[in-house]
Amino acid sequence: MIRVLYLTINPNRQSTTVPTEGWLRLLPDRGLVPVLLSRTSGGFQQWARSQGVPTYENPLPFPDKRHPLPFLRALWFVRRIIRRHGIQIIHCNEQDVYPLGQYAGRLCGLPVVVSVHFTMNRGFCEWAFGGERQPTRIFFISHGNREACRPGVEGVIDERRWRLIYNGLDLERFVPDVGRRRSFRQRLGIEGCRVAGVACALRPRKQLEHLVEAASQVDDASLRVVIAGGPVSGDEAYADGLLQAARQRLGDRLIVLGHVDDLREFYNGLDIFVNTSQEEACSISVMEALACGCPVLGYPSKSVDDQILPGGGDIVSQDDTAMLAATLRSWLADPERLAARRLDARRRAEKMFDIRLLANQLWREYEELV
Repeated sequence: MIRVLYLTINPNRQSTTVPTEGWLRLLPDRGLVPVLLSRTSGGFQQWARSQGVPTYENPLPFPDKRHPLPFLRALWFVRRIIRRHGIQIIHCNEQDVYPLGQYAGRLCGLPVVVSVHFTMNRGFCEWAFGGERQPTRIFFISHGNREACRPGVEGVIDERRWRLIYNGLDLERFVPDVGRRRSFRQRLGIEGCRVAGVACALRPRKQLEHLVEAASQVDDASLRVVIAGGPVSGDEAYADGLLQAARQRLGDRLIVLGHVDDLREFYNGLDIFVNTSQEEACSISVMEALACGCPVLGYPSKSVDDQILPGGGDIVSQDDTAMLAATLRSWLADPERLAARRLDARRRAEKMFDIRLLANQLWREYEELV
């Protein structure tokens, strides 16, 4: 058995906790005994409790020399959990929670590992990882994620401690499904249409105005653009302006679904998933689209090219809306080739993002550490 304490700031069953949920579901059969400590309770913690995982809540603050007491109280709280459950490894699910995790690890003499989901700058890396604060392992979630972080971590964390473990999916849950495809299209009244779409938060760095611009340049009355997602706190004005401009440009060719909890029908119903993001560490929505047999067209976005090439779709130059439109137009003009791409997309997901294989890779790392 290996007892691992997972620290996370994400209360939801999406984004950074998607692969974590896979680990907690699959690895207990190998001997994992997980304990979860979250900043706040949410869907992920509720799911973990339903699986028999002990769960705790704590603010998980950053250290602060001027106001040290909140951090010290949190550190003592983590120490009590470690002693109560006989923890052997601390796994920080995001880099933001690592400072607390590494102090707890040093206090209790435990290895501490960290998963990196976003680009880290040099200043943060030197502050969080410098000197004795190095993690025992640092897990990057894609080649693009690692290279984006390289200027920050190189020379700060010994490269022998670097590992690459992709985000992963349950490929038995996300599958091509003709029934879901038919249901989605019938419900929206888009049978016979060519459908491009995206699922993401409506925030500036996703650059959905690029999708709108590209689609507006495609002279095809059968094209429909479907957007699944809503604004995040602080970006409501941006989202309102984006959708207002999109309706003016696309008219009835635009369909806005808002937030959707289960996206499997959505992915199956699309012909093309379009990524226009500025940056992705390892996009969950891109993986889910591929797994459901939906090819991806879009920008490199630091890691998306690594996720889909070769076979899963096409990449155009970052922020080149004219090329995005031209490639979209080319895809739509060849329905038979577009249909064939669905098989290629699924094969790409099976090769890269099977959570069973990735969980085994993580387990081997745990075994080395204990």
